[in-house]
Amino acid sequence: MTDLTAPRRPCILVVDDTPANIDVLVGLLQADYDLKVASRGARALTICETVGRIDLVLLDVMMPEMDGFEVCRILRSNASTRDIPVIFLTAKTGVDDVVRGFAVGSDDYVAKPFQPAELLARVRTHLRIRAQQREIDARNAELRELLHIVSHDVANQLGVVSMVLELAARNPARPLETYLPHLETAVRNGIGLTRAVRELRMSEDKPLPLQAVPLQRSVAEAVLLAEGRLQEKGLQIECDVPDVEVIAERYSLTVSVIGNLLSNAAKFSQPGGVIAIRATTEPESVCLSVSDDGIGMPAPVLADLFDVARSVSRQGTAGEQGTGFGMPLMHRFVGRYGGTVEVVSRDLATHPDDHGTEFRIRLRRANPS
Repeated sequence: MTDLTAPRRPCILVVDDTPANIDVLVGLLQADYDLKVASRGARALTICETVGRIDLVLLDVMMPEMDGFEVCRILRSNASTRDIPVIFLTAKTGVDDVVRGFAVGSDDYVAKPFQPAELLARVRTHLRIRAQQREIDARNAELRELLHIVSHDVANQLGVVSMVLELAARNPARPLETYLPHLETAVRNGIGLTRAVRELRMSEDKPLPLQAVPLQRSVAEAVLLAEGRLQEKGLQIECDVPDVEVIAERYSLTVSVIGNLLSNAAKFSQPGGVIAIRATTEPESVCLSVSDDGIGMPAPVLADLFDVARSVSRQGTAGEQGTGFGMPLMHRFVGRYGGTVEVVSRDLATHPDDHGTEFRIRLRRANPS
């Protein structure tokens, strides 16, 4: 039986056209690494492009049809394989050969016949460097995502403040007190979300602090903050959310989850449309549904909806622009709560008589019955 909790072993691709050499390398490496073997350059390229993850390539130079230099050059020219460490393992040890090997992109050059201890040391070194690079890339991606949260969701709260001030300037006779709920809610959630982003950044070492959050209140605040946008398009809200508590982080639930769902529904709804917010309770969980009868999403958009790197912003039904970050951020926070996201969408182009989108957010119930 496979131990799913065990760390994944690094996978090394051995490329050599001599069976005896392959046997030696397999015998040396198989105890500590998963191995793939190729006797031709073209086969090596296919393996690198199709196998889930190759962590290192041990590459012979002298091979028929396509030599190792050409294999390495092609690996470096392909975005999906250019970062795989390559160690040339060859009898071609002239200065020109070594210089050429590094020129085409190799990371190291080991002469045949090699010393097993030396080869193993070099393999471990390059695998460690590769693992460190992956960690750096992951942390950079994390920082970019947190920047997206700040620039997208916190900026939305400032947008509410700006809108309220503009309305107050246009209607000086209206008492200022009527604007205070919008201002107080936007400022409170903007400050709270900033703190949540800081906590999310620190969650590499500790989990995001979660608590019992009244879902009905979070929905009401999110609707209040979206009021201006909803009124601009004449959108109606149908709300049926019971008084129940869920496990979440309060400010991100209001702004980054429910707020982004409302913003997305409003953006792609036709003027005068209806957005329905409903929640159903189960013994251990609560399912929050946000649905609209808008233009829906085509399959390619739906496939990349939660991927920050691939998600794209589409123009809304009234020409609204966006960043494309709202749904990936929503998905990210729900995952940190221990919840799940499901989306069903019917595109206007393919379902002219029955189109729209529904998001179903399943969260843990704070007081399971």
